[in-house]
Amino acid sequence: MISKSQFRLLSYLIDKSEREVPISTLADRLGWNAGHTSRVVSELEARGCVRTTSVGRQKLVTLSEIEPVEQLEALITEYGHVDFAELVAGSGLQLLYYLDRRRTATELTELSDLSRATVYRRLNDLQAVGVIGKSKSHYLLNEPFSSLSSIARGLAHHEHRREAERYADGVNILWETHEEYLIACDSEISDDGFHLTGPSLFAEYGIPLLTRSRQHYFRSDRITAVSPAELVCHTLLIDDGSRYRTYSLLLIQKEAIEQAPLKECAEYYDPEADIDLLAIVDKLVEYLDSKGAVTSDRLPAWEEFKSTATDYEINV
Repeated sequence: MISKSQFRLLSYLIDKSEREVPISTLADRLGWNAGHTSRVVSELEARGCVRTTSVGRQKLVTLSEIEPVEQLEALITEYGHVDFAELVAGSGLQLLYYLDRRRTATELTELSDLSRATVYRRLNDLQAVGVIGKSKSHYLLNEPFSSLSSIARGLAHHEHRREAERYADGVNILWETHEEYLIACDSEISDDGFHLTGPSLFAEYGIPLLTRSRQHYFRSDRITAVSPAELVCHTLLIDDGSRYRTYSLLLIQKEAIEQAPLKECAEYYDPEADIDLLAIVDKLVEYLDSKGAVTSDRLPAWEEFKSTATDYEINV
């Protein structure tokens, strides 16, 4: 979450069109002490929003050329009278992340994990200056400011990638929200907050799923371990082909995952998924309930599935 201080420093660099500004100059112009300024610069550099170079005893600060910073630069240049730092920093950026489409305040509260009071306060502030509009209880970014959601998403994505790359090589982000993300990578990660998931985790349930050497991790502070229902959802987000659907069916049957929590889990991941995850999970449940009578081209024939289940000593 970008703080107000971080946003003010970014806004200064954009507004003054200065390049390679010494940290001491930033401190003077922003009215901050040197320690605070250095800390804010370091935080922004860790997020990939600025770069620093050392010349003699001076450290010079430059804006990064990543897409969300360039979008922000265009917006601040065009609408310099809007105090974006006040409107957008902190929880404002989290709210804008989910204003990529028309949403109600209730939807925004559920998605952002912000308090209802904070959501309404932020919405009122954004509406007061014309950044968002409201129609029939739905809020939407007005056209001149529609890039704000893209900026919020771009900054979060960039921060997730940089964090993951500190621990692993060959990182690909497969699913993400403002707070969590699912990755494929070439390395093992042991850091707290990264939970092993996907094909490698099936062995813990006695259903080893042989795959390539890619590992999958779910970065989240919400959970302490990946549940069987979440493993099904993560596996389908990684690959919704016939093989991974079959192993998801085996896991559902082996762990006797109940329909309600499984569908609730799919509903959680579905809004930011590139696939219709909820519909796929519904189809898996129908398949098992009907003993293969309800099927599709990505589900096995029932006799074939029973044979595979027998190999793993799973009753169907």
